Amino acid sequence: MKRKNMIFTAVLLILIMAVSVGLVFDARDRVHRAPIAAQIHEKLPMVALTFDDGPNPSYTPQVLDVLYESDARATFFLIGEHLSEGKLLVEEMVSAGHEIGNHTDTHPDLTKISDFEVQYELYCMEKALDKIVPDVKVNWVRPPYGLYTSQTQKAAGKSLALWSIDSMDWRTNSDAELICDTVLKQVEDGDVIVFHDDNQETVNALKVLLPALREKGFQFVTLTQMERYRPLSDNGLL
Repeated sequence: MKRKNMIFTAVLLILIMAVSVGLVFDARDRVHRAPIAAQIHEKLPMVALTFDDGPNPSYTPQVLDVLYESDARATFFLIGEHLSEGKLLVEEMVSAGHEIGNHTDTHPDLTKISDFEVQYELYCMEKALDKIVPDVKVNWVRPPYGLYTSQTQKAAGKSLALWSIDSMDWRTNSDAELICDTVLKQVEDGDVIVFHDDNQETVNALKVLLPALREKGFQFVTLTQMERYRPLSDNGLL
């Protein structure tokens, strides 16, 4: 009986190792996919899809797949303390052509901490990012919860990027249908939409929402691209 248990345990460990190795190779294959190369037409309507609080090991890969299949670039506002377990996801974002923004290191309310602490939060996030993708420039800071003051903005030393449409995917009662309805009822040329790549409902919504937006004639751009063609400062988003 003891021998059977040992054999069962050994087989189980081999299976776990095989799956783990397979996932690693799959992740590395994803990093080497061709970048998203959607052309931008200045006169056509455009939206910037943004994702906060990642990378998430379960849901960010699914979000990246949906974006890739839709030829949609986005901006990911990452949390520094999540980066150590999401290195390959960060590499995939960059290689696909997505933009990386700073969402602090530990996600505090920036209005409740000192200027030094604000700067340290942003520094730690970018230091962690630099270890993964050293050539990536971070242009934007998104304050957690969208909370900031003029002093916060001064301490940050970068543009604070907000949003014009909240998808409401963070609500506990939110589902894919509600997320889609929330966005589609409001969306206009130049909008910045905030999502969170930490739940299945957002993934499910994107599968419906991106084709629907494309059908309405919208292009998907990063925040930096949006600033070039539809200055965010004109809409009070900076």
